[in-house]
Amino acid sequence: MTNTAQTFYLMKTSISLLKKIFPVFFPALLSLTPSCGPAGDDAGEAPGVAVLLVDTDRPTGNIDVNLYGHFLEHINHSVVDGLFAEQIRGQGFEGDDFTEYWEPFAEDGEVSVEDIPFENGEKSIRLEARGGRAGIRQNRVFIEKDAVYDGYLWVSLLEGKPDLSLVVRQNGGELLAEISLQLKGDGWQRLDYAFTGAATDTSAVVELTVSGEGVVLADFWSLMRKDYRENGMMRPDLVEALQGLKPPFLRWPGGSYASVYRWQDGIGPHVSRKYHPNEIWGGYSDYYGFGTEEFMELCRVLDTDPMVVLPATGTEPEKVEYAMNWVHYLLDPPATEWGALRAANGHPEPYAVPYIQIDNEPMNHGLSPEQYAEIVNVYGSRLREIAPNAKIVACGQKRSNDLSWSRKVIDLAGEHFDILGCHNYEYESENFQTGLKRIRDYLIQLRDYVRQSDHPDIEVTVLEWNLSRTYDWRAGLHAAGSLILYESLGPELTMSCPALLMRNTTDDPTWSAFIYHDHVSWFPGSGYLAQKLFRDHYAPRYLSYTSGTFSDIERRRVFLDHISTMKPEGWVPGTVDAIATAGDDGRRVVIKAVNYENRKNLLLTRLEGSSLPEEAAVSVYRLQAGLHEAASLQEPDRIAVEEETMDWSRDLSFELPPYSVMVAEITW
Repeated sequence: MTNTAQTFYLMKTSISLLKKIFPVFFPALLSLTPSCGPAGDDAGEAPGVAVLLVDTDRPTGNIDVNLYGHFLEHINHSVVDGLFAEQIRGQGFEGDDFTEYWEPFAEDGEVSVEDIPFENGEKSIRLEARGGRAGIRQNRVFIEKDAVYDGYLWVSLLEGKPDLSLVVRQNGGELLAEISLQLKGDGWQRLDYAFTGAATDTSAVVELTVSGEGVVLADFWSLMRKDYRENGMMRPDLVEALQGLKPPFLRWPGGSYASVYRWQDGIGPHVSRKYHPNEIWGGYSDYYGFGTEEFMELCRVLDTDPMVVLPATGTEPEKVEYAMNWVHYLLDPPATEWGALRAANGHPEPYAVPYIQIDNEPMNHGLSPEQYAEIVNVYGSRLREIAPNAKIVACGQKRSNDLSWSRKVIDLAGEHFDILGCHNYEYESENFQTGLKRIRDYLIQLRDYVRQSDHPDIEVTVLEWNLSRTYDWRAGLHAAGSLILYESLGPELTMSCPALLMRNTTDDPTWSAFIYHDHVSWFPGSGYLAQKLFRDHYAPRYLSYTSGTFSDIERRRVFLDHISTMKPEGWVPGTVDAIATAGDDGRRVVIKAVNYENRKNLLLTRLEGSSLPEEAAVSVYRLQAGLHEAASLQEPDRIAVEEETMDWSRDLSFELPPYSVMVAEITW
């Protein structure tokens, strides 16, 4: 046997012997020695080392699943021309809708917008044919081959006996469907129609044409896939995107939009609802097609708890009554006035609404904390009477440095609310990591103030947060760091929801979102990816947390064996955050980590506890991308989860690639 062969034989024999003697610890022995070769983008740079010690016998608190809530605001066409599946834009011709969305055409005829009221609208379209034709058309309609579409429009015959038809064409002019609409007498009448898509076109054109001799008025046109209409009138792909996040609660309708939302104009038959341009967010058209019933149906589909945000910008009696009537409509029995109206709109049983918020960011309306506290006292005392089972949410500070706002609201109105909802956006994208310290500091200060106040049971929450100016991978790292931060604050931080949840790609790009869509498809913002990964591996028992990294050493086991006496060197904050949690069944440990650096780092973990097994399964899930990488409509899966397994040991070493998010789940 040659010297080389003898050496190889001895090494192989030694490894086999070690495996037999140390079947549990052998994988860790290999991983706890420094590796050679490149570490991250900077080849040869030694990784930093984060140390997480986990004692499964000593959980330190519970982590509320409501930290993974979400917030649906009517902003940036998130609902209109988004989640709500109506395809006709400007369907009632109010405001500037005709010039914004419609194209008239005529040959020996005329098209005009008339100030003729219909239902709750003020305008209608007049189509006059004088031996020729007159009509209106709209493009950018999504038609799918073999899908069934249905809809209706309202028409009033004024003169003659004209022919009326609805035509659907491909963008290039090819006919997809043609329907003759039959008028029956004069006066306003609803004309229903249906057709099957002959081909797929994302920019199809719909036309309404009057021909022959006569004059008609047209108003409120609806077009939707038939199966969508029958199942809540929501786009299934966007509902599926929301289901992927598994939100335990959903806040609605705002946001700033809540302050101006007129809830009574968004109930009942859609044709009878009222047009309100979304003045808060750009002035785009909104016929309130997605109102109270639609939101509550969405909550049912998502199996999530609703948080309804009331308009409450003052204590004038009419404002208070308007808000309280909404609560009556939601909660009262069907034998009451408001319960009977809800029943007439298709839902006899009262809704379950566990959370009711008193307006949003009142400082935007020029209110002082003292003035808002008075609003909370007035509205909160009424809510205690008519919604005794609901938790009342008041608005905390909008900025992390405005602790004074929250303190005054707690002191002056703490008796009349249960939850303080703060907001915290990071507006500077380069602060995707450093901004987290500012957030942690103010939340701890706020927590401590609540503890010593006269109202120590008030729950602290963050009801709006995000890296608000980008959706690239920096937003994913920020979301992961935020959620680890919120989990580490344990039972004293009970709810959170990021914003924005959804945004149409054609709208104002200022505010970043978790879900981006056009009228056809969607892709995830980076925050979506990080939150979905963490939500999929939520575990409610808080075990331990670590932050920062030390300089690597030759014998990494010293970090674990002698942590009490060693003098670790080179600690750097803002490099790695990690947290360990456990399932209620005592048979699952979850480790979440984020590496903010442009190099590989390591997370050394030692698990102790009487329930730990001899054998367990270790699954590791990672997200990794360059800081400025992002998914898109063309590449929705550009950033994707990679999965691997590891051998079980009580000592584990996890590689954290540059700019990465990791979850390790240990089950037995």
